Amino acid sequence: MLLTLLSLIILLSLFQARLKLKGFHDDYLVKDKTDSVKGIFILLIVLTHSMGYMHGYAYDQAGDACFKWLLACLSQLVVVMFLFYSGYGISESFKKKGMDYVKKMPVHRILTTLLNFDIAVVAFIILCLIFKVPITVEQSLLSLVAWESVGNSNWYIFVILACYVLTYLVLMLRIRSQALTIVAMLGLSLLLMFILAPLKPSYWYDTFLCFLAGYVFSIYRESIEAFLKKYYWLLAFLLLILFGVLFYATDGRNRMLFNLTGIVFAMLMILLTMKLGIKNPILRWFGKNLFPVYIYMRVPMLIIEHTCPEMIAAQPAVFILISLAITVFIAHLYRYWQVRL
Repeated sequence: MLLTLLSLIILLSLFQARLKLKGFHDDYLVKDKTDSVKGIFILLIVLTHSMGYMHGYAYDQAGDACFKWLLACLSQLVVVMFLFYSGYGISESFKKKGMDYVKKMPVHRILTTLLNFDIAVVAFIILCLIFKVPITVEQSLLSLVAWESVGNSNWYIFVILACYVLTYLVLMLRIRSQALTIVAMLGLSLLLMFILAPLKPSYWYDTFLCFLAGYVFSIYRESIEAFLKKYYWLLAFLLLILFGVLFYATDGRNRMLFNLTGIVFAMLMILLTMKLGIKNPILRWFGKNLFPVYIYMRVPMLIIEHTCPEMIAAQPAVFILISLAITVFIAHLYRYWQVRL
């Protein structure tokens, strides 16, 4: 049954998709298309996070081994396109709006994201108190800046906020050379990654540079796109081989180098979406509502874990579907408490 859920996501991804064997989808980076791609990966994250609550399940049903193996292979790759598209989007906004956009980033991008995240953190703190989950005052306070967790997802929020801050600081320098701007962003990114390395697990920094990759793609899109189109099939073949080599080389080993694996994966997704137009209304909804789905998906999982743990062990697929349904309901209501600055 678990493998069936994964198969449904794949089928959903192909529903209404348009394949172009000749020519390319030039609109592969418009919001509807990128939201659909993000929708695929947020659903995969729902499955991945669900597994963290399935402690009593033996994974002994048909297809379970394949389900675990596929999700293990995807691992950190599920967040790569979120970071890539974010970096691309910020660069595009900067190109269109200039320094006015940059000056508003502390409020519109950074503070708004943090405040909406903190509302969710408070909800998790309340749940911890209700279910008598031990948390400390220090842990609760640090969770408000995404440095610690009180049962919520936090590391990605910390990383994306860090990316926003680094981008803001560099762009405020008003460096005239785009190449030097990118070098400055790379330098600050590497510095933060090496600071995080001894303090946090590897997933805090092993996809960090995918944000910068999206930013760079936006800056040099015309030349990169022309190159990709000219040598499409050769590049697809070479990147697939490179991805396989890097994935094997970084699996459980050099996680700093995994950033390169993530960037190659992002380029493979770019090549795929240039040929396969993914524009699905269901996936688009999930991509458009990425933030509330990501932040609140653990709420029903946590509640079910403490109220019906036997159901998780006996019917894990039902647990996932109920959690997803409640998450969709929460995401639908999210606009009523969403902070807009």
